[in-house]
Parts: sequence; C-alpha cells; structure tokens
Amino acid sequence: MNPSAKEPESGSQTLSRGLRALELIGEADAPLSVSALAHELGIHRSMVYRLIKTLEQHGFVSKDAAGSLVLGMRIASLARGVAKDLQEAAAPVLAALAEELEMTAFLVSYDGESAVTLRSAEPLNAQTTVAKKPGTRHSIDLGAPGHVIRSLLNPVGYPPKRFEYSQDEVLPGIASIAVPLMSASNQPSALAVLYLPHEVDKEHIAGVLIAAAERITLAVGG
Repeated sequence: MNPSAKEPESGSQTLSRGLRALELIGEADAPLSVSALAHELGIHRSMVYRLIKTLEQHGFVSKDAAGSLVLGMRIASLARGVAKDLQEAAAPVLAALAEELEMTAFLVSYDGESAVTLRSAEPLNAQTTVAKKPGTRHSIDLGAPGHVIRSLLNPVGYPPKRFEYSQDEVLPGIASIAVPLMSASNQPSALAVLYLPHEVDKEHIAGVLIAAAERITLAVGG
C-alpha cells in the first residue's frame, strides 16, 4: 500500500447523528421523547442521552415541561444569520401581515433538502395564535409553503400557482396559505400565514400576501 495514499473520508459518525437528531426534532409534529429519537436513529438510548446532553450544552436542543425534546434557541439565532438581507427586509412586513390578518406570518426558504422557517411574527392582541419557530424544517412535499417551493423548482414551462393552501399536512389542526417570494439570490422561498381552520377568503389573503412578497422583493433588490 502506498504510504502517501489517504483513506477515503467518511466523515464523523457522531456529528452525522447529531445533525440527524436535530433534523428529526425539528421536523417532528410534536416534541420527541428520547426513546422515540433513539428508535428513529437506530441507536441505543444511552448514546442518544450523550448526544442530547452535548446539544443541550450548546443550546441546540432543550426539553419541554414533560421532558420531551424540542429545538433550542441557538437554532433560532443561527437561522437569523441565514439570508440576512432577506430576513431584515421581511421582518416589518411579517409584523404588519400578522396584525392585518390576525394570523402568524412567516418566511420560508429552501435549503436544498427541506423548507426552513427563517423568520416569523405573531399578532400581538389575538386571543389564540400559532407559533412557528425559526429553524423548523419540513418536507417541500408537505404544507402550503412546501408546495410553493416545490412549484418554484419545477422545470421551465410549469409556472407556480398564484397561491397554495394546505390543512393538517405539517401541523395537525392548522391551515396555511402561501405565495411565492423571489429575491435577487433566486433562492426559492415562500411567504405564508398559519391559522386555526375556519372560513376565510383565501383569495383575499393570497392577494395581501402577494403584495407583501412584492414589497420584500423590492426591498432586497429583487
């Protein structure tokens, strides 16, 4: 064997498991137990405990009142650094949307694998709101924002729909309306709202979202 030859790089198995754990926690419909995470990863619970302890120490994972696993605030702070210009332009628009529509408004972008929430805003005085934590991920084959992003990835000749609607696809008991958002970076993104299902004028909401998406696009030089 040539002593100068290098072994193929296989990457860090521990790091890979840690990143996969974050994906599973972020994509879960409800907080995961350690046992459920161990099952999903296919490893012993003792190994999961060690992974979670490290992730907790760095703020990437935390536990709710029942001891189940949720994404930590460190994820949100990292998400704020992604597409910073887009997020800064979207922040006041999201806040205005949340108040006007009395729904949770959020910005979603495509990271090459999943739809990722970058920023969100909730109405200040609404009796009931639906939280959408930055950094959460879900498949682009689920949910209105995912469907929008999927349509933006379609080949030329298949223009995206004016808007997409979904219910119970990502979060049980939650409805969503989303529209495409294009910026100078050409990163497939969506502007969306979440709400508890009830009769709404979807065309009106879509129109408000489209106008808001245009304001964001202009602000970032799209």
